[in-house]
Amino acid sequence: MTNFPPSFATGDDYEYDSIIPNKVFNQLRVHSESTEKRAKRNKDKKEDDATASMAVDQKTRLLMYKMVNGGVLNTINGIVSTGKESVVFHATGGEVEELKITLPEECALKVFKTTLNEFRNRDPYIRDDYRFQERYSHLNPRKIVKLWAEKEMLNLKRMIEHGVPCPEALLLRKHILVLRFLGKEQKAAPKLKDVELSSQQRKRAYEETVQIVKKMYNDCKLIHADLSEYNLLWHEEKVWVIDVSQSVEPGHPRAMEFLYRDCKNVENFFTKIGVENVLTAKELLESVSGVKVEGDGEELLPELQRHGGKKEKPHKFNPEVEGASFDHLFDMATRERSQAATAVDAEDDWELIDDDDSDSDAEEV
Repeated sequence: MTNFPPSFATGDDYEYDSIIPNKVFNQLRVHSESTEKRAKRNKDKKEDDATASMAVDQKTRLLMYKMVNGGVLNTINGIVSTGKESVVFHATGGEVEELKITLPEECALKVFKTTLNEFRNRDPYIRDDYRFQERYSHLNPRKIVKLWAEKEMLNLKRMIEHGVPCPEALLLRKHILVLRFLGKEQKAAPKLKDVELSSQQRKRAYEETVQIVKKMYNDCKLIHADLSEYNLLWHEEKVWVIDVSQSVEPGHPRAMEFLYRDCKNVENFFTKIGVENVLTAKELLESVSGVKVEGDGEELLPELQRHGGKKEKPHKFNPEVEGASFDHLFDMATRERSQAATAVDAEDDWELIDDDDSDSDAEEV
């Protein structure tokens, strides 16, 4: 009996010099081995599931080690928050010598989960985005995660340019996005749903949220598409918006449907916390978009679908349409083709989020 693994239950028989037939012994040995393998498989599966939920698989961990060893970050201090699609870490900024920049003392490291399950429902947000249509159609599903990180970077850049309060994107590496930290001394700014506000602050928070929706739609040409009290932060006595990787343009076929859902979430939350004179979702949608819709309830959905995608799409190569400052995508694509043609290995390159340098990590995504 002592030949069996310690985890195999043999009762008290190990105390005696008992003899059992070879056939029985062999059956017990095979059973003990299969039990041990099954236990190991279950343990590995639990570890894999835990890794997926925390977004730090082996390759992601290696990338994070490279960031610290290369001096891009001095330390990675721990998890700030977790969500459906990403995990956010607090980090201490370092220096990127090749780009000649110094990161802020406090940074947020947003790591997008690499599991396919997290992105199966994200297809509508990116497939019809004109900025990514050509590249998306040729991508392996696993590489879409990296494209998702790039999409958030580009959306944040556009919002910063138009003065929308949101975290500044600093660096992008594959599916890891380095942001300016919203908070102080490793304590993240609270979500709007968790903060205690006075009646005057609640009223101001509502007005600022409405302005964010309007500015995103009219100036940034973006619709958040997942706006709620869970991705609105209260920082420095005002509202900040986060998590814009799923944001779409008004030319998206489901743009008005997404906008209405955002407006409905705004109405529900601020009504619940006691803000007076809150616009209904329909009124807010009409105020933001200038589009008049008929009907209510279930009748409203077909009307929203009818108006969706009616706005003329900006041509991706025309620098005079829909904000020239953001149509650097043409130059970005040209540089990508040039790099591919000359077989430049950009495996370990960081991307600097800057007005004059908009190279993408698209070769990796």
